[in-house]
Amino acid sequence: MKNSYLRCGAIWLFASLGILPPTAGAQVITTSPAIITADTKNIVITFHADWGNRGMAGLPASTAVYAHTGLITSQSATPDDWTFAPTWPDNSAKYKLKAEGSGTWTLDIPDIRQYYGVPAGVEIKNMVFVFRDAAGSDSQGKTINGGDISLTVFPSGFPAPDMRQYPDGDPQPGATPSSDGSSAIFCFPAPEKNMVQLVGSWNDFAIVPDQQMHYTDIDGIRYFWTSVDGLEAGKDYTYYYIVDGQTAVGDPYARLVLDGNNDKYISSAVYPDMPVFPSEKVSSSVPVAVYNSDAGKYDWQTASFTRPSQESLVLYEMLIRDFTGTEGKANGNGTISGLIDKLDYIKELGVNGIELMPIMEFDGNNSWGYNPNFYFAPDKAYGAPDDYRHLVDECHARGLAVVLDVVFNQTAGLHPWYLMYPMVLSKFYNGTSPHAYSVLNDWNQNNELVQRQFKDVLRYWLTEYKVDGFRFDLVKGLGDNDSYGNTYNEATNTWGTPSGPGTDAYNTSRIARMATLHAAVRDVDPTAYFINEDLAGAEEENALASDGDLNWANINNPACQFAMGYEENSSLSRFFSPSDGGRMRGSTVSYAESHDEERMAYKQMKYGANGVKIIMPCVCAVSGRWPHRCL
Repeated sequence: MKNSYLRCGAIWLFASLGILPPTAGAQVITTSPAIITADTKNIVITFHADWGNRGMAGLPASTAVYAHTGLITSQSATPDDWTFAPTWPDNSAKYKLKAEGSGTWTLDIPDIRQYYGVPAGVEIKNMVFVFRDAAGSDSQGKTINGGDISLTVFPSGFPAPDMRQYPDGDPQPGATPSSDGSSAIFCFPAPEKNMVQLVGSWNDFAIVPDQQMHYTDIDGIRYFWTSVDGLEAGKDYTYYYIVDGQTAVGDPYARLVLDGNNDKYISSAVYPDMPVFPSEKVSSSVPVAVYNSDAGKYDWQTASFTRPSQESLVLYEMLIRDFTGTEGKANGNGTISGLIDKLDYIKELGVNGIELMPIMEFDGNNSWGYNPNFYFAPDKAYGAPDDYRHLVDECHARGLAVVLDVVFNQTAGLHPWYLMYPMVLSKFYNGTSPHAYSVLNDWNQNNELVQRQFKDVLRYWLTEYKVDGFRFDLVKGLGDNDSYGNTYNEATNTWGTPSGPGTDAYNTSRIARMATLHAAVRDVDPTAYFINEDLAGAEEENALASDGDLNWANINNPACQFAMGYEENSSLSRFFSPSDGGRMRGSTVSYAESHDEERMAYKQMKYGANGVKIIMPCVCAVSGRWPHRCL
C-alpha cells in the first residue's frame, strides 16, 4: 500500500501566495455620460473612494487626489499595455481631481484625443486609471482586487440598451444553444446595472452595437440577453461580458473557464487540446468562458448504476492534486487519469464511494479547491471536462459512488457578481460575515440569485456529470444573515460580531435552507446523497436528518488516541450515531480523518505508544453503524 495513495491533502495554497490577480474591471468610477465613445465631449469621471479596493477611503476632502491615467489603443502591445500615460507621479493640473464631498472626486476630460494627445488614426479602446495622492504613495484607488480601473471606449453609434421580452419563457442564465447549434442565447443576470456588452471570438472580439444586450426585468431582477447567429455546432467559442462599460467579467454559468494567468502552466499531458486563452485580444485578468453547443455530449458506458444505500455508504475522501502526485514529493501534480488508474486499488480497500475535494473552477492551479470562482466549470488543473465524466463512468462501472464537496459559503475574487458591485453596495456579498467562520468573500445567503445559482449548480452536476451526491462545506455559514444574533450596518454592508451563542446555536434558517437545496437535488435524483458539514448540536442535526440528510461527524481525536494505543479519550462509540449525543440512527457520516485533521499515520509514527500501529482509513464514512471493514 503506497503512502501517496492515502494522502488526502497537504496545505491550502493560493496562486501567487494568496494575492489575487488584478482584474480588468470592478466598478470604482461612474461617468457622465454613461456611454463613452472616442467622440464624446465633456466627460466627467467620478472616483468613489469607498468603492473598489478602498485604498483611499476616509480621506478628508482637502486631500489632493490625482489620476494616473492612460489609454489602451491600437498601439498597445497587449490588452494591458498602457499608452499615452504620463510618468508617475505627474501632478499637472490636468490630472488633479475636484473634491465633491462624501468620499467622491471628479475629473473633467473635455476631449479624449486632445486630453491624452492621441493622433488621428489611432484607435482608442479603453481609458485606464489609478487614483493616488500627490506623493504617489501606496494608498491608491484601484479595483476591488487591486487592479487598474478600465473604462471601455465604445465605437460611435452605441445607444442605450433596450428592454425586450426574453424569448421562450423565463430567462435562463448562461449560454443556451439552439437545437442545431447554429445559434445561442446568452443570458447574464445583472441587477441594478444599466448595460452589458457581450464580446466573443465569433467576430474576433469586436465590440459592436448588435452585441449590446437587451434586458428583461422579472420580479425585481434584471437579466441581460442577446442572440448570436452563425455559430458552428461543436466548435469552441470564447466570450466575456463588459458591465456598465468598465467591469470585464466571465460568465457565472460558464461550463468551462479559461484563465490567462494560470492556464499556461497546465501541460498538454493533463489537458490535451485545451482551448487557448485569447491573450492578444483579452486582458489576462479577465476569466473567459468557453461555449460549445456539444459540450454536454458524452458517450456514457455505464448505462445504469445502483448507488450504495446511505446505510452502507463508506467513502474515501481525496484531493486529486495529491492523490496521484509524484511519489514522495509535494508537486501537486495529480490528475484525473492518474486517479482512474487507481480505482481498482480504491475498490480493494472495501469502500464503495469516493468524495472529491472541490473540483469547481478555483483560483490558480494548486489548491484544496475551497476558493471557487465558477461553480459550473470543472477545474482544468486535473483534466478536461470529459475526463471528469470518464472518472464518474469508471467509478460507476466498479460500483463506486462519486460525491462532490461543494463550497456555498464563499468565493475567491473572480466571480462576476463579486467584481460587478462595490462591496459597500453589494447585494450578493457581505462586506463582513455575519457568522463566526468567515473565509474569503462571504455570500449573502439571503440573495435570491445566489440561491438560484446554487440550485442550478446541483441540478447541473447531477445531470451533466451523473455524480451521486454532495457534501456541503461549512453549513454553519449557510443561515440567513440575521440568524446569528448580530447587527447590520447598511452604510458599510458589514455585520457585527455574533452575540450570545451566535453561530453555534440551533438555527432554523440553516435547516430550512438545506431543505430547499435538498428539494432541488430531489427534483433531479431522489436518492442522491446529501451530506452536511454542520458540526452542530444533535437537535439541529436531527432536524436535518429528518429530511433525509446525512451529517458530518468528526471523531478524529478519539480515533487517533485509539490508533496510537492510548486508553484515555479513545472510545470509538461515536461511530454509532445514537451514541453520538443521541443523533438519529443512520444519520452520520462518521470519520476518523478528513482534510482538516492531522494525518493519523503521522501521529502514530511520532507519538504511538510502545510501537502500536493500528491502521485506519483516511475517511471511514459510515452512516450510523459500525464499519463493516476498518483497515
